[in-house]
Amino acid sequence: MVDGAGRILAAAPFAALQRLHPGEPVQDLRPAWILPGLVDLHAHLPQYSAVALDGLELLPWLENHIFPLEAGFADPEAAVPAARLFFAHQLAWGTTTSVAYLTVHQEAADRAFREAEACGIRAILGKVMMDRHCPDALREDTAASLAQSAELCETWHGRDGGRLGYAFTPRFAPVCSMDLMAGLSREAEKHGAWIQTHLSENLDEIARVRELFPEARDYTDVYARAGMLGPRTLLGHCIHLSEGERAVLREAGATLVHCPRSNAFIKSGIMPLRQWLAEGHRVGLASDVGGGPSLDLWGEMAAACDQSKQRWAERRAQLRRLEALDLDADARGRVAEALGLHAHAPITPVEAFHLATLGGARALGLERTIGSLEPGKDADFIVLDPRAADPLADRAVLRPEEVLSRCIYRSTPGMVQAAYVRGRRVHGR
Repeated sequence: MVDGAGRILAAAPFAALQRLHPGEPVQDLRPAWILPGLVDLHAHLPQYSAVALDGLELLPWLENHIFPLEAGFADPEAAVPAARLFFAHQLAWGTTTSVAYLTVHQEAADRAFREAEACGIRAILGKVMMDRHCPDALREDTAASLAQSAELCETWHGRDGGRLGYAFTPRFAPVCSMDLMAGLSREAEKHGAWIQTHLSENLDEIARVRELFPEARDYTDVYARAGMLGPRTLLGHCIHLSEGERAVLREAGATLVHCPRSNAFIKSGIMPLRQWLAEGHRVGLASDVGGGPSLDLWGEMAAACDQSKQRWAERRAQLRRLEALDLDADARGRVAEALGLHAHAPITPVEAFHLATLGGARALGLERTIGSLEPGKDADFIVLDPRAADPLADRAVLRPEEVLSRCIYRSTPGMVQAAYVRGRRVHGR
């Protein structure tokens, strides 16, 4: 039950709501499910047209495909159709909260925000910032980058009662000076905005950071020195983190954003998701288009499950080899613990769905507003017909978690019949 302001008044089975609130207008959506809207914590709006261009690792992929594409957004009108299509496709897959990178161009970023405002999606966007070691067409003056980002933040952060938000967006440390990163950290704190960037995605990237910042202990320390780490910091990928880095991130309360299909596509590696969760990190899920092939967050849930199974299988094989060694039980146990062989149990589809809903909301500090269907929260929800993912729907008798699993592994474009933000339909019928 939703009130006129788009907040959830009550959430209960259909018959119970009908009994408790007789006479209220009812929309019967059965046999569809009503689920929380999905939260995509990391994607690149201007890169959507570059999806599925395979063959390269991160740094050459950026240089050959992404930087030339993003340079085209110097024409601000290029952002209008790109943003319109991007948000429409996110909503069609059930994503009601979009966290996305734009380009370095202020006017194009403003156009993207206007499209988000018009289409009704909940969006946290940011103009990319980079002031060194990048193509001339994309390299910014440090002071101008900070000023333009601050102006966009002042215009859009908190717009429409908080439906729109701003994230200061340094692309990643190799293309940002310390002055830029320290400056944006101050601006983000001043405005109560988010910070989004990349961390520890690719081994060559990590080596580049080591060369550029020899005074830092590690990649994470670069961001720590700049004051970028905190509970409103979203860090994409976070695959190759050391124990020391993880301790710093955990203490800061930063979010590690899992991008499973992008990690595989660009040959970056597999995030040890179960281990990061067991250590107490905040973790969310993301499509990472254009490294990721699609805005289908259901497919990311499936990939997260499958990659965690792969890590578990690899660790089990290591344990079997360890058991074959001539070691006593205590020694085997110590070696297994040192290798982390027991810390990689596969995550379940239900856990993956949590990462894409309430987990994403918590990553943004919005768990009191979105992420689940509870009274008092905004009515951000989707209407999902599980029959679209199940050719045997009329004959199979499945538990709810089994139906959810089938939707995750067999997602189809028509599965999401409608999407709502604050009780307003923004997609479908």
